[in-house]
Amino acid sequence: MLLILIIVLILGLLLFFNKKGVPCIMYHNVSYEKGITPEEFEEQMMLLQKYKTFKLEELDRMGNKFPENTVLVTFDDGYADNYTNAFPLLKKYNIKATIFLNTAYINNDPFYMNWDQIREMYKSGLVDFQLHTHSHFTVVKRVEVQGFFEVGDKNKRELNREMKNIYRTNEVREGYPVFKKRGETAIRGYKVTDEFMNKYDELLGKYRDMDREKKEKILKEEIERNLKHFIVEYTEEEYNLRVENEIIKNQNFIKKNLGKDSDYFANPWGHKSKELLLILKKLGIKGMITTKKGTNYLKPNIYKIRRYETKSMKQFKKLLFINNNYILGKIYELIS
Repeated sequence: MLLILIIVLILGLLLFFNKKGVPCIMYHNVSYEKGITPEEFEEQMMLLQKYKTFKLEELDRMGNKFPENTVLVTFDDGYADNYTNAFPLLKKYNIKATIFLNTAYINNDPFYMNWDQIREMYKSGLVDFQLHTHSHFTVVKRVEVQGFFEVGDKNKRELNREMKNIYRTNEVREGYPVFKKRGETAIRGYKVTDEFMNKYDELLGKYRDMDREKKEKILKEEIERNLKHFIVEYTEEEYNLRVENEIIKNQNFIKKNLGKDSDYFANPWGHKSKELLLILKKLGIKGMITTKKGTNYLKPNIYKIRRYETKSMKQFKKLLFINNNYILGKIYELIS
């Protein structure tokens, strides 16, 4: 009797620990400048040939359940190298993928794809396009000065873009404070008012010729002592409207150019909140993809799909092995 119980226990443990997970891999760039190289990406796609891959738009008709040995391949933002470097390899190895687009920059920024390229990818049947907000902006999280905008920062494309949005201006002046930020769909955040701008511009003029280090110390003190009450929290109504506008614009651009609905949302920077989730559900969004590390059920938590990013082939193989096993993937989730 005892022997039978031991055998049953061992078999149960073997079955339990062999429970399959669904790894979801996140990419941004496939290039020699950022992300992984085309050669590294090809090596990874070769390895994924033995797995089943799906686009997120297929999930609904599958009853929100994946078969065993599924791997999800995803890209964030919609960079140009996704078409020039990644797409030929997805075709070569017949790998399906989902790209989460920031539609504000499509056709408008050479670092991003254009709609002709996106249409070609979508018509191939291998690539799906979903939501990542229209603009991918940040908002001031709290009045905490982390630094000051410098002349060289104008060449930092994303920072320059975010600062223009925060200050609602076409040109960010040298010396403007860089505050603690967070994704603008995740929190209400704080508004830099016109009163703040006017008073701060006066201070920049007043201390224009002062030594930089001394000037920045004084400016920081002035903000924290005298100007911070001119930076006010956005209202709940303003937050809700901002999020809805970003997502609806995102959907409309995809619908107009691809003729398809987009129902899955990937959080910019992985920043999320309960308030955001409520808005997503109100808008009929079917799922949310995060940057929380770990694996997923075959029938995943559809509003908390976990993803991970890898930097080397060795790490890719290790994390694929771990996250293909649900128990090991949950352990990885806990220690990451």
